[in-house]
Amino acid sequence: MALRFTRRMLLSLAAALMAVPAYAQTGDAVAFVRDFYAQEIARHTAKERVSEADFLSVFTARAQNVWRAAQANRNKANMPVGPIFHIFFGQGALPGREIKLGAVASAGGDAVSVALTIQGNPRQLVVRTAREGEVWRFADIDYGGGESFIAYFRRRAGF
Repeated sequence: MALRFTRRMLLSLAAALMAVPAYAQTGDAVAFVRDFYAQEIARHTAKERVSEADFLSVFTARAQNVWRAAQANRNKANMPVGPIFHIFFGQGALPGREIKLGAVASAGGDAVSVALTIQGNPRQLVVRTAREGEVWRFADIDYGGGESFIAYFRRRAGF
């Protein structure tokens, strides 16, 4: 007996697939990073805030620990903060600035290259990914021309 798909069934299936967060789906690192950045740019454009738990959920356990150590040391460290940057986009991604996603491609091994345009200025990031169980995570973000996520927060933590 052949299964006949009705329009309602197809629309229901499509809606169910869209309801699953992209970062929870299995697949390759490039698709994970591309989907994440598309969602993060939409969130940035809408000026939506995110909880600390949601923010940290995209990072590996090691990266989360480094970030938490830096936060715990935030008022104890006697060093300049340095340039203000957005954790996922780097310098210049202040609220209200236009951010566009360009090419997202494999950069070899666990690295994914992300091309962004921030207020008309091109930016190239490299996201190091890792699998934790069945879920892709960010192990580090290289903002280009400066410290990476891990290097910055290790310095801020006093490591």
